[in-house]
Amino acid sequence: MMYPPHSSAFTSVRRHFDDPRTSDAVFVLVPTDADEADPVRLTAAETHGALYGPGSDPQFATAVWKEVIRTAQSDLTPDSTGKLLAIWLALPRLTGTVRRVCTRLRADRSDVEAEMVLALLEKLADRDGASCLTDSSLLHAARARAWYLAREGLRELPSTQIEGITEEHALSASGEEADAPAAESLDVRVDRPDGPDGLCAPLRFRVRPEHLRRQGIFIDTDDGSQDRSAGHSPGKRRRPGRRADTRPVRPAGRRG
Repeated sequence: MMYPPHSSAFTSVRRHFDDPRTSDAVFVLVPTDADEADPVRLTAAETHGALYGPGSDPQFATAVWKEVIRTAQSDLTPDSTGKLLAIWLALPRLTGTVRRVCTRLRADRSDVEAEMVLALLEKLADRDGASCLTDSSLLHAARARAWYLAREGLRELPSTQIEGITEEHALSASGEEADAPAAESLDVRVDRPDGPDGLCAPLRFRVRPEHLRRQGIFIDTDDGSQDRSAGHSPGKRRRPGRRADTRPVRPAGRRG
């Protein structure tokens, strides 16, 4: 099965259960209505088919979900296979919400999926509400967390501070402040996070200390202390790596 090139929580879970060695090794025992009948033993793939297959029985699907949730809540193994199975079985009912959240609120898909998985794990680990947890309440918690994350992101205000610094630097370079003494500048470096997503290379730009003092920004010094005026020296030896590209920064609200 083909997945998007970008890594995400949902994709990682699907790939895990795409491996037959994984899906065939996980079993769910679903009790039947008959008093003396043995429970129905389902592999992970068969459990998925019982919930989403063309001939799925709603009554039996309810019993399957109940057992999946019970198994996930009681799973204390290091790999948390039971919880991972519950997350995998919830994905078909969550992907539509992910698409709507990302389309309407322009949220990052990887962030939304990760937040949903976190909400599922928290609900499954909640001992106080374990007895009343159902598939509907489990999925509702994940959807609510995704919408909350996206709406909170809309409240973040962009900053034009970096562009203002670059504009002032350009004026100074053109000679308008030629008589002013040269101020010591600070190298600011933003490293790319671990993993395939995020920045493709570190970001590096130079600012003057007075800009940081004006905004009340603390800079970590080499000795681990925090100071408003001290920062990384321009001559500080940088770690080897790919050189960051220089890109213009647009002010808030301007569209390209």
